[in-house]
Amino acid sequence: MYLGLVLIVMLVSGSYILLSLRNIELEKSRQQLELYAEKISEQVVQEGNEEQFQSNLMKTVTNAVGIQGNILKVVNGDTVTIASTAVIQPPYPVYKDSVILAATSGVASFSYGKKSTDSTELVKEWMSYAAPVRGEDSQVSYVVFTRLDAGDMTNGLNQTTNTIIIAVAWALLLAAIMGYVFAQTLTGPILALTKGAKNLAEGDLQQKLIVRSTDEIGQLTSSFNYMAEQLTKNMTEISKEKNKLEIILHNMTDGVISYNKDGALMHVNSAALELLEVDHLELSFSDFIHAFDINAGVYLDMGPEVCKKVSFPLGKKYINASFSPYSSKDDEIDGVVVVLQDITEQKKLDDMRKEFVANVSHELRTPLTTVKSYAETLLEGALEDYDTAVEFLQIINSEADRMAFLVRDLLQLSRFDNNQVILNKTEIELNSFLTDTVKQNKIHADNKRQKLYFVPYEKEVRIYADRDRIGQVVNNIVTNAMKYSLAEAEIKIFITEDTHYYKVSVKDTGLGIQREDLSRIFERFYRVDKARSRAIGGTGLGLAIAKEIMESHGGKITAESEYGKGTTMTMWFLKEKLV
Repeated sequence: MYLGLVLIVMLVSGSYILLSLRNIELEKSRQQLELYAEKISEQVVQEGNEEQFQSNLMKTVTNAVGIQGNILKVVNGDTVTIASTAVIQPPYPVYKDSVILAATSGVASFSYGKKSTDSTELVKEWMSYAAPVRGEDSQVSYVVFTRLDAGDMTNGLNQTTNTIIIAVAWALLLAAIMGYVFAQTLTGPILALTKGAKNLAEGDLQQKLIVRSTDEIGQLTSSFNYMAEQLTKNMTEISKEKNKLEIILHNMTDGVISYNKDGALMHVNSAALELLEVDHLELSFSDFIHAFDINAGVYLDMGPEVCKKVSFPLGKKYINASFSPYSSKDDEIDGVVVVLQDITEQKKLDDMRKEFVANVSHELRTPLTTVKSYAETLLEGALEDYDTAVEFLQIINSEADRMAFLVRDLLQLSRFDNNQVILNKTEIELNSFLTDTVKQNKIHADNKRQKLYFVPYEKEVRIYADRDRIGQVVNNIVTNAMKYSLAEAEIKIFITEDTHYYKVSVKDTGLGIQREDLSRIFERFYRVDKARSRAIGGTGLGLAIAKEIMESHGGKITAESEYGKGTTMTMWFLKEKLV
């Protein structure tokens, strides 16, 4: 555009100069021809006769250079040359120029650009002027016709044209150079700003443009650098906050899933994947609802509802899902955040609590019903029959003992739960202690034709514990082994050790415990075979109490079993003395 503007200016100015020069030259030539024609008219035509026109004409125009003068006589509207500076003697040339015709009509006329031959038969371009000379009768008698060779003027104009063309070319070259320099000072920073903005949009925030001037472009560059610096700071802060949020979300034990208002998945943390037992999650909101069978009135746009909680099973686990919608600044629902919590243990504890209440109620209701029934029978007249009354009272006494045992065990567990148990710890040598335990239970084993024996350890094994409590644990395990083993079964007691523990194991060849029941045998009131357990007797709290006693001593109790082949119960005692 800049070069085009320069070219247009140069062409317009050059054309104007050429036209002005041409018009000036033409006007100058016309005036010269006009003066020349007036001189011929005054000094030749009006001062002499036709015979003297030729000689007088030659005298008059001797000093005229390049101008031809001619005197034409008008005869009946036609012109005849009677004197000429181009030809000294007749025959004179015949001129048919348009200015001559105009002069015969009484009008002086000037023309330019007509081509004709001169006296040497060369074709030239002429400027012509013709003026009428009137006689006494006011009629045009003669025409003075002058003409000037236009070659010099044309050559001059051509040279001027060439000069202007060269000047235009030089001007364009200089304009191109200056334009390039100017463009570099203007467009260079703009191109740098454009590239910088593109890099900025692509994420390259660590860039700074060089400020080369203090003008508007320089100020714009400085503003761009400031913007990039502030944007870098803001993005750094946002990145830090995002990383914090990511770390928090991925280290949460609760699963978090977020959906936008269109139901598309936006975020899911690792805890959610673990809880849902999947490697990755690409489900939309509706697919998520259907995949996990969550149909409790949960939908994407829950309106003013603050939160919706739904629990659903997943394999052997129970998951609680809290659906919380979040809104934009315009109070429009932007999406939903789903928080997942594993409530398996809570559900298990709740079920255990319900089962515990049910078991306690059942264990108390049965003996109470028996006591009440026999007491009512006695009151209705059975007291008169001594034998019957004694039998009923024995049954009432037995059921009362059963309730007393249950209450005792419950109170004992309650003390452990409330840390109210005081242990009277003394030093115990396990070899002699277990030998005495076998002797105490030997008679019961012999009654069932079972083989109960203890394999003493190769060295003395001393622990620091409450003798009565540990005796309760060992007797409970040995009693259970005898109860749940058939006749002629073998019950073996032995000691092993590792770095930190002495381990007392009671191994039987009894019925064994199924795998699904093995992890629950230490729960309160849990019975593997409820009918058989109640028939044998017991409250179902023995192993739970044994577990509490061992843990209060800093140890533990474990069980290994193969169904149909027997069970091994192991008590772990710390080697270090616990105060």
